[in-house]
Amino acid sequence: MGVTWWDPWDIGDGTIGQRYGATVKRYDLIHNLIDDIRKDPYGRRKVVSLWQENDLRETPGLAPCAFLTMWNVRGNYLDMSMIQRSGDMLTASGAGGINEIQYAALLMMTACTTELKPGIFTHFVANEQIYDRHMENAQELLRRAEEKKQRETSDASDKQPALILAKAPGCPFEEYTIDDFEMQNYDPVRPQLKFELGI
Repeated sequence: MGVTWWDPWDIGDGTIGQRYGATVKRYDLIHNLIDDIRKDPYGRRKVVSLWQENDLRETPGLAPCAFLTMWNVRGNYLDMSMIQRSGDMLTASGAGGINEIQYAALLMMTACTTELKPGIFTHFVANEQIYDRHMENAQELLRRAEEKKQRETSDASDKQPALILAKAPGCPFEEYTIDDFEMQNYDPVRPQLKFELGI
């Protein structure tokens, strides 16, 4: 699919081992979750765990960072809590990082498939870090945030960025594509910062 950020964790066979998507597929975790939401919406056992000891022992590779989600139906809404054992604040697990965007999209897709509305997304990171090699970029991000704060006015027309999923309720989970998502009101700051990967 052209995704290259996993390349540094390649175990030598073009994969990151029996992890993440391979674990989801092996145990049919997403379909099991969707079936449970439909059959027992108010049940309290909607847990998806990517931390499977057999999988971790089967192949070398990165142990899952974002490894556990818990799901709850609240009226017409589907809420999700995500537990992350470790996170790189500036690239993955901080506000707007790749982990948050991916799991927000997963919540939206699962809610749409089960004909619910995406509800509250709660993200807990047990060990959050900023690497030494990222300190200069961290200072730049703080400077940019302060500049933005000084530019902002009480203008109510200033809209926040939003990730929109354009699919009809009940869409089969397998039918989602990247083209179903749209970022609205996103105005990135230039130049884009580059972050050396911390492994």
